Amino acid sequence: RRTTPMRQPLRRPAVLDPNVIAPTLTTAYDFEGFQGSYASLYATLGLYVLSFPGLWSTIKRATKVALVQNTYEFPGENAPGGGRPMREIAGDVMAYMQANNYEVADAGETITFRGKIAASKSQAFFLSFVTLVCLGSLALVLQIQFPAVGNYWFGLCLLGPYAGVFYWGSAQENEDREFKVKLTANDEETETLMVLRGGKEDVERMEREMALQQQGMVRVKGVFEDMLA
Repeated sequence: RRTTPMRQPLRRPAVLDPNVIAPTLTTAYDFEGFQGSYASLYATLGLYVLSFPGLWSTIKRATKVALVQNTYEFPGENAPGGGRPMREIAGDVMAYMQANNYEVADAGETITFRGKIAASKSQAFFLSFVTLVCLGSLALVLQIQFPAVGNYWFGLCLLGPYAGVFYWGSAQENEDREFKVKLTANDEETETLMVLRGGKEDVERMEREMALQQQGMVRVKGVFEDMLA
């Protein structure tokens, strides 16, 4: 006799209670929290805090002039191959200074020139941009570290332009630049020395434009110097 298998009653699929699975999903896929190591976040935040004094130092140093002093030599009036008298060299220096908006402030043994140099707009924009990037990266770390504040941390980026404002104000206070020039000659008047003391950029520009030769050094002409002359 053939036996017919008994049919199993259909069972409805179990329905999970949303109130039960919600905490599980929140724990497994918590996009609002941080699932990594908080030690690494604290280390990153500490590195940012340690690096910010360097940013402030960069902004402050941008408003100051780096002073240098160089000595240049000229063949004197009695040099074997012929040279230039000291008065002629002094005249060239005076003409250069007047062409660059410098005026004589003191005409003693050392001539002191004083002039006004405008602050650099590109430097102000650069400092603002660097500060903006630094504050933005700091805000990103703080947003992960302290999520309760949320995107409000990026309000720190509003302080970025103040770096350029600080530079601009401080640079305008230091517009008056001094440039000291001292000319001396040996007893035989075969060599004339000129000592320049001023801002590094100003001294380098004068050396380049007047083709000056530093004492004890040999000036080598550049490959494209004749083409640019």
